[in-house]
Amino acid sequence: MACKAKLMIPEDDKYQGKALALSHPRTAITTIKAKFSRQKLQRFEGSCFGHLLLIEDLNWTAQIVHVLLMRKAHPKSVKQVNEIKFIVGNKLIQFTAQHFCLITGLRFGKLPFIPKASNENCSLKRKYFSTNKPATVSDLYNAFIDCTDDEDAVKLEMVYFAVFVLLGTEKHVNIDMRYLKLAEDLEEFDKYPWGAVSYAMTNNSLFRAICGTRAYTRMPSARPREYTIKGFGFALQIWAFEVFPALEALHFVVHEDNGHIPRILHWRTNTVARFRDLMSQVYENVEVDVQLLRPTDIEKQQPYWSWGDAENNEEIVELFGDEAEQNTNSSSEAVDKEVEDTTTLTSSSKHKVSLTELRSLKHQLQSSKDELAKLRTSNRGLRNRVRKLEGIVDKNYLKQEKDSEKN
Repeated sequence: MACKAKLMIPEDDKYQGKALALSHPRTAITTIKAKFSRQKLQRFEGSCFGHLLLIEDLNWTAQIVHVLLMRKAHPKSVKQVNEIKFIVGNKLIQFTAQHFCLITGLRFGKLPFIPKASNENCSLKRKYFSTNKPATVSDLYNAFIDCTDDEDAVKLEMVYFAVFVLLGTEKHVNIDMRYLKLAEDLEEFDKYPWGAVSYAMTNNSLFRAICGTRAYTRMPSARPREYTIKGFGFALQIWAFEVFPALEALHFVVHEDNGHIPRILHWRTNTVARFRDLMSQVYENVEVDVQLLRPTDIEKQQPYWSWGDAENNEEIVELFGDEAEQNTNSSSEAVDKEVEDTTTLTSSSKHKVSLTELRSLKHQLQSSKDELAKLRTSNRGLRNRVRKLEGIVDKNYLKQEKDSEKN
């Protein structure tokens, strides 16, 4: 059955824009390193956020993220659960919570109840924040910088990183003071499912991105339209690097085999990608390769991975129909090549055919049967025509011979 997925932004309405990340890991990490000595920094390195100190030099690729968001599937045209979905080439692919976990190395799980923080039950709030007004991210930053108590400074540091990096909260926005209450017990703070909180914030922002009325308004100015991504947009960026090998093949990004875990530590940007190149060579290219993200055995053993051996076989769906068929090479040589390549796929451990590939092959088989049926129908008529003409020719030839013999 053909999938009816449609783009959120129609092809004719796509525009050059600039996705701005409200997550600022470089600023946060630089601030933290300047605040603590090497010895005191080890407290943060051993925390649930410690591994993310290594992303200080990771650059935000606004163009790659923006062009990907231009390929966002309209939620009314797909079976939308909680994952955002994209139409790339002729494939429907989704960005899941499992992907977010593999990329960031942050924990997922059920959110525990945190009591509301008040001046009476939260010492951090009482010591470092005004009791007369809500505290903003800027207030949290100032409290962290000015704090002279080492133990409290570590607690404020953890909340500052969570709010400023993982939740992508703007400086003027009020923070949830319950995080301060949670930070009073750093062991419980480390166990908190920050991956689930960050993913929810990121996913919600990605759903809303480029969906406003401004997105459909044609502007005469050549200046790219800017919009913001809350949460930890870097996870979507790294997901694109992992899923679309063409980005590395075109030298837009570089993969580093450094042995680090998680995957966000494997990538760096190489050059600024152009809008047209990304569209034509990657996101609109029907032949673009798409790699499924699957946890390795080592990743499954990490404390942040909680899904076991479960795999999502619906991560990629082939889109078929009139538009996709127009881009399909149906020549006999191409079909022969496909059949030849398919026969090399064995059931051995080296070549396992995925469910997606089987569905694709099933569709190809049905299309071939339909084409063959049409050929048989037309050939049957052609054969009848040839036989009729042969009969006419033979009849006239024999008559001509008889006339010749009489003469």
